[in-house]
Amino acid sequence: MINKESIGKMKDGVVLANIARGAIIDEAVLPEMIKSGKIGAFGSDVFEHEPEVSPELYNLPNVVSLPHLGTHSIEASRNMEEWVVENIESYIKTGKVKTIVAEQKVLF
Repeated sequence: MINKESIGKMKDGVVLANIARGAIIDEAVLPEMIKSGKIGAFGSDVFEHEPEVSPELYNLPNVVSLPHLGTHSIEASRNMEEWVVENIESYIKTGKVKTIVAEQKVLF
């Protein structure tokens, strides 16, 4: 987790980006760290409590926040479509899906 302590070990003016998971950064400390100059700029397309984002954070001029776009590219959509077809074909042929999610394990 990236928190006040770990940010304190970074160079002053660091550029921090989170494109992984919202919970890996302690968002409560970001406004303070950005205003102090410890973080020079921050960008993210994920937030811990989406869709709620701290107005104090996103109103800062050196913060860029985007909606989470990870699965909204043409390539990602095509891959998901192919996975669906492959899973249907696999289930018809073998009775098993190729890419199972944890919630479905009890079904197969």
